[in-house]
Amino acid sequence: MGELKLEAFRKSLKEGQPERCYILYGQERYLREYYARELRHAVLGSDDDPFNLRQYEGKNLDLNELSEAVDAYPSFAERTMIEVRDYDLFQGTEEERKQLISILRELPEYCCLVFLFDTVEYKADKRKKNLCEAIRSCAATVEFPVQGQGELTRWVIRRFAAQKKEISREDASYLIFLCGSLMEGLINEIGKIAVYAKGSTITRQEIDAAAVPVIEAQTFKLTDALASKRYDEAADLMHKLFQLNTEPIAINAMIGSQLRRLYTANLTKQAGMGLSELMEILGSSEYACRQYLRICSGFTSSWYQDALRRCTEADLRLKTGTGDPNSILISLFLQLAWEQKT
Repeated sequence: MGELKLEAFRKSLKEGQPERCYILYGQERYLREYYARELRHAVLGSDDDPFNLRQYEGKNLDLNELSEAVDAYPSFAERTMIEVRDYDLFQGTEEERKQLISILRELPEYCCLVFLFDTVEYKADKRKKNLCEAIRSCAATVEFPVQGQGELTRWVIRRFAAQKKEISREDASYLIFLCGSLMEGLINEIGKIAVYAKGSTITRQEIDAAAVPVIEAQTFKLTDALASKRYDEAADLMHKLFQLNTEPIAINAMIGSQLRRLYTANLTKQAGMGLSELMEILGSSEYACRQYLRICSGFTSSWYQDALRRCTEADLRLKTGTGDPNSILISLFLQLAWEQKT
Protein backbone atom coordinates (compact mmCIF):
# COMPACT_ATOMS: atom_id res chain seq x y z
CA MET A 1 0.00 0.00 0.00
CA GLY A 2 2.56 2.59 1.08
CA GLU A 3 1.98 6.35 0.97
CA LEU A 4 -1.63 7.36 0.36
CA LYS A 5 -2.50 10.89 -0.75
CA LEU A 6 -5.04 12.73 1.37
CA GLU A 7 -7.50 13.02 -1.52
CA ALA A 8 -7.39 9.25 -2.12
CA PHE A 9 -7.80 8.62 1.62
CA ARG A 10 -10.81 10.97 1.74
CA LYS A 11 -12.37 9.20 -1.27
CA SER A 12 -11.92 5.72 0.23
CA LEU A 13 -13.68 6.81 3.43
CA LYS A 14 -16.51 8.42 1.49
CA GLU A 15 -16.98 5.20 -0.48
CA GLY A 16 -16.91 3.13 2.72
CA GLN A 17 -13.79 1.18 1.79
CA PRO A 18 -11.24 1.63 4.58
CA GLU A 19 -8.06 -0.44 4.61
CA ARG A 20 -7.00 -2.82 7.37
CA CYS A 21 -4.09 -0.69 8.61
CA TYR A 22 -3.20 3.00 8.60
CA ILE A 23 -0.40 5.24 9.80
CA LEU A 24 -1.66 8.82 10.29
CA TYR A 25 0.99 11.48 10.92
CA GLY A 26 2.01 15.06 10.12
CA GLN A 27 2.07 18.57 11.58
CA GLU A 28 -1.54 19.43 10.83
CA ARG A 29 -3.13 17.99 13.96
CA TYR A 30 -6.61 19.41 13.29
CA LEU A 31 -6.91 17.56 9.98
CA ARG A 32 -5.33 14.40 11.36
CA GLU A 33 -7.80 14.18 14.24
CA TYR A 34 -10.71 15.08 11.97
CA TYR A 35 -9.92 12.21 9.60
CA ALA A 36 -9.27 9.83 12.51
CA ARG A 37 -12.91 10.47 13.52
CA GLU A 38 -14.05 10.02 9.90
CA LEU A 39 -12.18 6.72 9.80
CA ARG A 40 -13.98 5.55 12.95
CA HIS A 41 -17.30 6.41 11.33
CA ALA A 42 -16.35 4.51 8.17
CA VAL A 43 -15.25 1.40 10.08
CA LEU A 44 -17.69 1.36 13.01
CA GLY A 45 -20.48 3.76 12.07
CA SER A 46 -19.58 5.76 15.21
CA ASP A 47 -16.54 7.28 16.88
CA ASP A 48 -17.50 5.89 20.29
CA ASP A 49 -18.24 2.16 20.08
CA PRO A 50 -17.46 0.67 23.53
CA PHE A 51 -17.54 -2.89 22.18
CA ASN A 52 -15.43 -2.64 19.03
CA LEU A 53 -13.13 0.36 19.54
CA ARG A 54 -9.92 -0.14 21.49
CA GLN A 55 -7.50 2.72 22.14
CA TYR A 56 -3.95 2.46 23.48
CA GLU A 57 -1.16 4.87 24.40
CA GLY A 58 2.10 3.90 22.74
CA LYS A 59 4.27 4.65 25.76
CA ASN A 60 2.86 1.70 27.72
CA LEU A 61 1.85 -0.51 24.81
CA ASP A 62 1.99 -4.26 25.43
CA LEU A 63 2.28 -6.03 22.07
CA ASN A 64 0.74 -9.20 23.50
CA GLU A 65 -2.33 -7.19 24.53
CA LEU A 66 -2.40 -5.53 21.11
CA SER A 67 -2.25 -8.92 19.41
CA GLU A 68 -5.19 -10.18 21.48
CA ALA A 69 -7.21 -7.04 20.67
CA VAL A 70 -6.52 -7.44 16.95
CA ASP A 71 -7.67 -11.07 17.01
CA ALA A 72 -10.84 -10.38 19.01
CA TYR A 73 -14.01 -10.81 16.93
CA PRO A 74 -16.43 -7.88 16.50
CA SER A 75 -19.44 -7.63 18.84
CA PHE A 76 -22.73 -6.93 17.04
CA ALA A 77 -20.81 -5.34 14.15
CA GLU A 78 -18.85 -6.24 11.04
CA ARG A 79 -15.50 -4.78 12.08
CA THR A 80 -13.32 -3.74 15.01
CA MET A 81 -10.96 -0.78 15.23
CA ILE A 82 -7.74 -0.52 17.21
CA GLU A 83 -6.07 2.88 17.69
CA VAL A 84 -2.50 3.16 18.95
CA ARG A 85 -1.30 6.69 19.68
CA ASP A 86 2.36 7.75 19.69
CA TYR A 87 3.98 4.32 19.52
CA ASP A 88 7.46 4.53 17.99
CA LEU A 89 7.33 1.61 15.57
CA PHE A 90 11.09 1.48 15.08
CA GLN A 91 12.45 1.81 18.63
CA GLY A 92 11.56 -1.59 20.08
CA THR A 93 13.82 -4.58 20.56
CA GLU A 94 14.40 -7.02 17.72
CA GLU A 95 11.93 -9.42 19.33
CA GLU A 96 9.31 -6.68 19.57
CA ARG A 97 9.83 -5.77 15.91
CA LYS A 98 9.33 -9.40 14.91
CA GLN A 99 6.10 -9.53 16.91
CA LEU A 100 4.92 -6.26 15.32
CA ILE A 101 5.68 -7.58 11.83
CA SER A 102 3.66 -10.70 12.64
CA ILE A 103 0.70 -8.57 13.81
CA LEU A 104 0.79 -6.47 10.64
CA ARG A 105 1.03 -9.42 8.27
CA GLU A 106 -1.71 -11.41 9.96
CA LEU A 107 -4.31 -8.68 10.39
CA PRO A 108 -7.78 -10.23 10.06
CA GLU A 109 -10.22 -8.79 7.50
CA TYR A 110 -12.55 -7.55 10.23
CA CYS A 111 -9.90 -5.42 12.01
CA CYS A 112 -8.70 -1.90 11.24
CA LEU A 113 -5.45 -1.08 13.04
CA VAL A 114 -4.48 2.61 13.16
CA PHE A 115 -1.22 4.13 14.39
CA LEU A 116 -1.61 7.87 15.14
CA PHE A 117 1.43 10.10 15.64
CA ASP A 118 1.03 13.33 17.57
CA THR A 119 3.79 14.08 20.09
CA VAL A 120 6.05 11.36 18.66
CA GLU A 121 7.43 11.95 15.17
CA TYR A 122 6.83 9.25 12.57
CA LYS A 123 9.96 8.57 10.58
CA ALA A 124 10.73 5.28 8.89
CA ASP A 125 14.08 3.78 9.89
CA LYS A 126 15.33 2.22 6.67
CA ARG A 127 17.87 0.16 8.58
CA LYS A 128 14.96 -1.96 9.90
CA LYS A 129 14.30 -3.40 6.45
CA ASN A 130 11.88 -6.17 7.42
CA LEU A 131 9.66 -3.81 9.41
CA CYS A 132 9.77 -1.18 6.64
CA GLU A 133 8.69 -3.80 4.12
CA ALA A 134 5.87 -5.01 6.37
CA ILE A 135 4.62 -1.43 6.79
CA ARG A 136 4.80 -0.77 3.03
CA SER A 137 2.88 -3.93 2.18
CA CYS A 138 0.30 -3.84 4.99
CA ALA A 139 -0.31 -0.19 5.94
CA ALA A 140 -1.60 2.88 4.13
CA THR A 141 0.52 5.82 5.31
CA VAL A 142 -1.23 9.21 5.25
CA GLU A 143 0.61 12.46 5.95
CA PHE A 144 -1.20 15.60 7.12
CA PRO A 145 1.21 18.46 6.36
CA VAL A 146 0.62 22.16 6.98
CA GLN A 147 -1.81 23.22 4.26
CA GLY A 148 -0.82 25.51 1.40
CA GLN A 149 -1.76 29.18 1.53
CA GLY A 150 -4.55 28.90 -1.05
CA GLU A 151 -6.30 25.96 0.58
CA LEU A 152 -5.85 27.43 4.05
CA THR A 153 -7.29 30.79 2.99
CA ARG A 154 -10.36 29.10 1.50
CA TRP A 155 -10.76 27.06 4.70
CA VAL A 156 -10.65 30.22 6.88
CA ILE A 157 -13.34 31.82 4.69
CA ARG A 158 -15.51 28.68 5.00
CA ARG A 159 -15.08 28.56 8.79
CA PHE A 160 -16.21 32.18 9.12
CA ALA A 161 -19.14 31.45 6.79
CA ALA A 162 -20.17 28.63 9.14
CA GLN A 163 -20.31 31.31 11.87
CA LYS A 164 -22.47 33.46 9.52
CA LYS A 165 -19.62 35.91 9.02
CA GLU A 166 -17.81 37.10 5.90
CA ILE A 167 -14.11 37.80 5.58
CA SER A 168 -12.20 39.05 2.56
CA ARG A 169 -9.48 36.90 1.03
CA GLU A 170 -6.89 39.56 1.95
CA ASP A 171 -7.98 39.62 5.60
CA ALA A 172 -8.09 35.81 5.73
CA SER A 173 -4.46 35.81 4.53
CA TYR A 174 -3.63 38.43 7.16
CA LEU A 175 -5.17 36.26 9.90
CA ILE A 176 -3.03 33.30 8.79
CA PHE A 177 0.08 35.51 8.81
CA LEU A 178 -0.85 36.83 12.26
CA CYS A 179 -1.83 33.56 13.95
CA GLY A 180 0.17 30.92 12.09
CA SER A 181 -0.67 28.23 9.55
CA LEU A 182 -1.89 25.45 11.84
CA MET A 183 -5.65 24.90 11.69
CA GLU A 184 -5.98 23.98 15.36
CA GLY A 185 -4.72 27.41 16.41
CA LEU A 186 -6.63 29.23 13.70
CA ILE A 187 -9.99 27.68 14.56
CA ASN A 188 -9.73 29.01 18.13
CA GLU A 189 -8.95 32.50 16.85
CA ILE A 190 -11.77 32.33 14.28
CA GLY A 191 -14.23 31.49 17.07
CA LYS A 192 -13.05 34.42 19.21
CA ILE A 193 -13.13 36.90 16.33
CA ALA A 194 -16.61 35.76 15.21
CA VAL A 195 -17.97 36.35 18.73
CA TYR A 196 -16.19 39.70 19.06
CA ALA A 197 -17.19 41.08 15.64
CA LYS A 198 -20.18 43.41 15.63
CA GLY A 199 -21.30 43.15 12.02
CA SER A 200 -21.55 40.39 9.45
CA THR A 201 -18.22 41.30 7.80
CA ILE A 202 -14.94 40.80 9.70
CA THR A 203 -12.67 43.84 9.72
CA ARG A 204 -8.89 44.08 10.11
CA GLN A 205 -9.41 46.08 13.32
CA GLU A 206 -11.54 43.27 14.81
CA ILE A 207 -8.86 40.72 13.94
CA ASP A 208 -6.19 42.81 15.67
CA ALA A 209 -8.42 43.34 18.72
CA ALA A 210 -9.46 39.71 19.26
CA ALA A 211 -6.67 37.51 17.88
CA VAL A 212 -3.47 36.54 19.70
CA PRO A 213 -0.51 36.82 17.31
CA VAL A 214 2.12 34.09 17.15
CA ILE A 215 5.67 35.11 18.04
CA GLU A 216 6.65 35.25 14.34
CA ALA A 217 3.99 37.91 13.69
CA GLN A 218 4.96 39.85 16.81
CA THR A 219 8.62 39.98 15.83
CA PHE A 220 7.70 40.92 12.26
CA LYS A 221 5.68 43.86 13.59
CA LEU A 222 8.65 44.83 15.75
CA THR A 223 11.06 44.88 12.77
CA ASP A 224 8.42 46.69 10.70
CA ALA A 225 8.22 49.40 13.38
CA LEU A 226 12.02 49.68 13.45
CA ALA A 227 12.20 49.98 9.65
CA SER A 228 9.58 52.75 9.74
CA LYS A 229 11.36 54.48 12.66
CA ARG A 230 8.33 54.02 14.94
CA TYR A 231 10.53 53.37 17.96
CA ASP A 232 7.89 53.79 20.67
CA GLU A 233 5.71 51.18 18.95
CA ALA A 234 8.71 48.84 18.59
CA ALA A 235 9.50 49.20 22.30
CA ASP A 236 5.88 48.47 23.17
CA LEU A 237 5.96 45.31 21.05
CA MET A 238 9.13 44.14 22.78
CA HIS A 239 7.43 44.70 26.14
CA LYS A 240 4.43 42.63 25.00
CA LEU A 241 6.74 39.75 24.09
CA PHE A 242 8.10 39.86 27.64
CA GLN A 243 4.54 39.87 29.04
CA LEU A 244 3.73 36.70 27.07
CA ASN A 245 6.52 34.94 29.02
CA THR A 246 8.14 33.95 25.74
CA GLU A 247 11.57 32.37 26.17
CA PRO A 248 14.23 35.06 25.52
CA ILE A 249 16.20 32.63 23.33
CA ALA A 250 13.08 32.11 21.21
CA ILE A 251 12.47 35.87 20.91
CA ASN A 252 16.06 36.46 19.80
CA ALA A 253 15.87 33.55 17.33
CA MET A 254 12.69 34.92 15.77
CA ILE A 255 14.09 38.45 15.51
CA GLY A 256 17.13 36.99 13.73
CA SER A 257 14.90 34.87 11.49
CA GLN A 258 12.77 37.88 10.49
CA LEU A 259 15.87 39.96 9.80
CA ARG A 260 17.30 37.20 7.57
CA ARG A 261 14.04 37.07 5.61
CA LEU A 262 14.01 40.85 5.22
CA TYR A 263 17.67 40.88 4.17
CA THR A 264 16.89 38.17 1.60
CA ALA A 265 13.98 40.29 0.32
CA ASN A 266 16.30 43.32 0.14
CA LEU A 267 18.91 41.40 -1.88
CA THR A 268 16.19 39.94 -4.11
CA LYS A 269 14.93 43.45 -4.81
CA GLN A 270 18.43 44.74 -5.54
CA ALA A 271 18.92 41.89 -8.01
CA GLY A 272 15.86 43.02 -9.96
CA MET A 273 13.75 40.05 -8.91
CA GLY A 274 10.27 40.21 -7.39
CA LEU A 275 7.50 38.45 -5.51
CA SER A 276 7.50 35.05 -7.24
CA GLU A 277 11.27 34.66 -6.87
CA LEU A 278 11.15 35.61 -3.19
CA MET A 279 8.32 33.14 -2.54
CA GLU A 280 10.43 30.39 -4.10
CA ILE A 281 13.56 31.36 -2.16
CA LEU A 282 11.87 31.67 1.25
CA GLY A 283 9.11 29.07 0.80
CA SER A 284 6.75 31.61 2.40
CA SER A 285 3.22 32.66 1.49
CA GLU A 286 2.42 35.39 -1.03
CA TYR A 287 1.04 37.60 1.74
CA ALA A 288 4.18 37.26 3.89
CA CYS A 289 6.53 37.92 0.97
CA ARG A 290 4.56 41.04 -0.01
CA GLN A 291 5.13 42.33 3.52
CA TYR A 292 8.86 41.53 3.40
CA LEU A 293 9.24 43.36 0.09
CA ARG A 294 7.24 46.28 1.46
CA ILE A 295 9.51 47.01 4.42
CA CYS A 296 12.89 45.51 3.49
CA SER A 297 14.23 48.76 2.01
CA GLY A 298 13.85 50.47 5.39
CA PHE A 299 17.29 49.14 6.31
CA THR A 300 20.66 49.29 4.55
CA SER A 301 22.72 46.21 3.69
CA SER A 302 25.35 47.17 6.27
CA TRP A 303 22.63 47.55 8.92
CA TYR A 304 21.33 44.05 8.17
CA GLN A 305 24.82 42.56 8.42
CA ASP A 306 25.54 44.30 11.71
CA ALA A 307 22.08 43.45 13.13
CA LEU A 308 22.49 39.75 12.32
CA ARG A 309 25.94 39.77 13.94
CA ARG A 310 24.43 41.33 17.08
CA CYS A 311 21.65 38.67 17.14
CA THR A 312 24.32 35.95 16.98
CA GLU A 313 26.22 37.57 19.86
CA ALA A 314 23.01 37.88 21.90
CA ASP A 315 22.22 34.20 21.22
CA LEU A 316 25.63 33.18 22.56
CA ARG A 317 25.16 35.28 25.71
CA LEU A 318 21.65 33.91 26.27
CA LYS A 319 22.77 30.30 25.88
CA THR A 320 25.85 30.67 28.09
CA GLY A 321 23.95 32.55 30.81
CA THR A 322 26.23 35.61 30.76
CA GLY A 323 23.76 38.23 31.92
CA ASP A 324 20.06 38.73 32.60
CA PRO A 325 18.11 37.42 29.55
CA ASN A 326 15.65 40.32 29.36
CA SER A 327 18.46 42.85 29.75
CA ILE A 328 20.34 41.20 26.87
CA LEU A 329 17.28 41.54 24.63
CA ILE A 330 16.64 45.14 25.68
CA SER A 331 20.28 45.95 24.91
CA LEU A 332 19.93 44.29 21.50
CA PHE A 333 16.78 46.29 20.78
CA LEU A 334 18.42 49.58 21.78
CA GLN A 335 21.45 48.85 19.60
CA LEU A 336 19.25 48.04 16.59
CA ALA A 337 17.16 51.15 17.12
CA TRP A 338 20.18 53.42 17.69
CA GLU A 339 21.97 52.19 14.57
CA GLN A 340 18.80 52.68 12.56
CA LYS A 341 18.64 56.30 13.77
CA THR A 342 22.25 57.10 12.88
